[in-house]
Amino acid sequence: MKICGGCDSLWSFSLELFPKLKSIEMYDCENLESLSASGGSYLDLTSLSLGMMECPNFVSFPRLTEIIIFNCKILKSLPEEMRTLLPSLVALQLYGCPELESFPQGGLPSNLVTLCILMCEKLISRRMEWGLQGLHSLKVFKVESKCEEVESFPEEALLPPTLTTFSISSFPNLKSLNAKGFHHLNSLKSLKLWHCNKLQCLPEEGLPTSLFELQISSCPLLEEGCEKEKGKDWLKIAHISYICIDKKIIR
Repeated sequence: MKICGGCDSLWSFSLELFPKLKSIEMYDCENLESLSASGGSYLDLTSLSLGMMECPNFVSFPRLTEIIIFNCKILKSLPEEMRTLLPSLVALQLYGCPELESFPQGGLPSNLVTLCILMCEKLISRRMEWGLQGLHSLKVFKVESKCEEVESFPEEALLPPTLTTFSISSFPNLKSLNAKGFHHLNSLKSLKLWHCNKLQCLPEEGLPTSLFELQISSCPLLEEGCEKEKGKDWLKIAHISYICIDKKIIR
């Protein structure tokens, strides 16, 4: 089901009316405050998507496996009991929520596999409070930000060792990758670095030996350093099976 615009009078949506609903997208529902359900009427719902400055007052969530929230401009927090309320959640994507400051005090659901934090600047600035080390199922992490204070990333112990896919994009002042933030990522298979114009080099200690794929795009200084057999960082990545730089496959 998709609800798009013209719903200013809609403040609550009852899932009981659609007991077999599996996926719902809601756009431009500016006064929507909650989804409601009783008993097991929402057990088939697995995907919820909210976007385009809609649902800024959204305060409650049903039991889901996937949640996508984008451009909710005044959303400040996620449900405090998120870990308990959403034990089946495996994918969470947050995009363009500038007022979102932190994750729930109790942490994110422990079964989370994929987490994307994109253009949520206040949340990025408080990244050391994320508590991702306790997410033992987390495998995919994507982060995109215009946060100007970040010059080295990720910090030590920020990410769990279970990660297999890691993407970093659009940090305007990112100059280096923090070796201490990578040294324990022994399961990492794919690393993607995009649109970081000031990113100069890879960690001196190199990248995890488990890495199979490296993609670099729109990072001019780093691309120069990773030039095949010539760049100063080439020996740090020579062991990687698949390398794509500036959209060109070089290995």
